[in-house]
Amino acid sequence: MDIRLRRAVEKAVEEFNYYHGAEAQVRIVEWFESGFKAEFRGSFCLSCGFYDYFDDFAQLVGESGYTLEKASIEEVDGGAVVEYTLQGDRVRREARQVKGVIFLFELPESRGQSKQEELP
Repeated sequence: MDIRLRRAVEKAVEEFNYYHGAEAQVRIVEWFESGFKAEFRGSFCLSCGFYDYFDDFAQLVGESGYTLEKASIEEVDGGAVVEYTLQGDRVRREARQVKGVIFLFELPESRGQSKQEELP
């Protein structure tokens, strides 16, 4: 298991539990080479969508530049155990964070030099 992925997942667990802790908690129950299993427990906001919590967690990990896929979901009493696998190579974080506007214009050849016009 890549230590950077493990740190990203642990950070996502803390953040998920901070924001969703009133209705759901997540903890990692198993690590393996290409992913991990996460256990979700809680009362869950069912109008929000039970499975949306699993996507939210994957998105939090994704903020660190990793793409996860849900390989399996096992519903258990009071929650679910979700197996996540790492998809492809680590996405370059810089590429996802680029925001901006590009202006295209031509510079005059004189670049600030005054141009005299001849009168007829």
